[in-house]
Amino acid sequence: MNNETNSSPLQRLGIFFLGLFTFVGFGFFAWVFFLMSGGDSDSNYEMKSQARAEKIKEMVTAQSNSVVPNDADLENFVQSSQNKEPKVSQKAVPGTKAFSDWMAAKAAAQSATTKDEIPETIPSGVDQKLIELKISALADPPGTMKFKEAKVEVVAGTKVSLTFTNPDVLQHNLVIVKQGKKEAVGALADAMLTDPEALKKNYVPESEDVIVSSKLVNPGGTEKIEFLAPTEPGEYPYICTFPGHWRLMEGILTVIPSDTKGTPDKIKSEQDVPAEKTEDSEEVVELKINALADPPGTMKFKETELELKAGTKVSLTFTNPDVLQHNLVIVKQGKKEAVGALADAMLTDPEALKKHYVPDSQDIIASTKLINPGGFDKIEFTVPSETGDYSYICTFPGHWRLMQGKIKVTK
Repeated sequence: MNNETNSSPLQRLGIFFLGLFTFVGFGFFAWVFFLMSGGDSDSNYEMKSQARAEKIKEMVTAQSNSVVPNDADLENFVQSSQNKEPKVSQKAVPGTKAFSDWMAAKAAAQSATTKDEIPETIPSGVDQKLIELKISALADPPGTMKFKEAKVEVVAGTKVSLTFTNPDVLQHNLVIVKQGKKEAVGALADAMLTDPEALKKNYVPESEDVIVSSKLVNPGGTEKIEFLAPTEPGEYPYICTFPGHWRLMEGILTVIPSDTKGTPDKIKSEQDVPAEKTEDSEEVVELKINALADPPGTMKFKETELELKAGTKVSLTFTNPDVLQHNLVIVKQGKKEAVGALADAMLTDPEALKKHYVPDSQDIIASTKLINPGGFDKIEFTVPSETGDYSYICTFPGHWRLMQGKIKVTK
């Protein structure tokens, strides 16, 4: 059986024309249907076209500062542009001398503005030598959030130039506040977390309790401020007011009366304390007791046994090189445990820090303040007239069980 399909050329030509007429027919019927449906006069199509035209018109109208004017003003625009001379740009090009001079002028202007904003600046009419102070953030270990100098001392009313250096990996500032206002300013500092202008304010709260402040200093940076030391003697805290830092990063600026003995234009330290004598010229015995710092946090006194004569007048300097806060409290004979128990109970006393963790007890002979790491305190007292062993302890809750020593009083 033959499966091949035989077709003549006429048959193939007929099939071609049949397909062509079918295609043309479909096209004709589609055109007729388009005309019957409204074609390009469709209301929806016209509405959309009109909306597009209106939008384009609005865009052209809004471009009031367009470089190319409309057709009506084109000739005037061309003529005015040709008559104008090219404008010389006033902006300096980076890399040129003009650009360097411009940057230097801006830096000088900013420096002058910053200087004008410094509170408690030194009056121009005051003729007095500047006292140079240097305080640094602690950088080892990084992020410790401590001042390296936890206690500095100046004479009341002294002109002070303070340089604050930040070698730490965190940003810090230095804010000196009025006596007893550390917690109040610290609370305002924490609240600045929600202040959108906090960074612009260098995280320094707006408070009348702030005496003077540095800017927020970046890691590796330095800031210098000048101010007059308060005229009222006392202890003025300085803190970092970056939110949360102030609880750890604090120090004490001790302002002493202007008639205090010693050299007023130096920072007083333990080595600067001169030997003193009482009014009746009786010599004062100088004692030094230190907290043990190696290993850190040992909670022990380096000097654990001393001997003094009954009735002696003593000047005792307690230094704390440890990483923890400590104090030194001398108690009556046999009263170490009783005073220690009162010290532990101060954990629930909201005024404990204000009291330097020293209990209210008649069994206490003498006591220092609570000393921050790196600080010191000096106290004077008279040795009891009764011979025997008198304990000295640290009354920070829990410390007294390990941190104790003994003064042997003899005739």
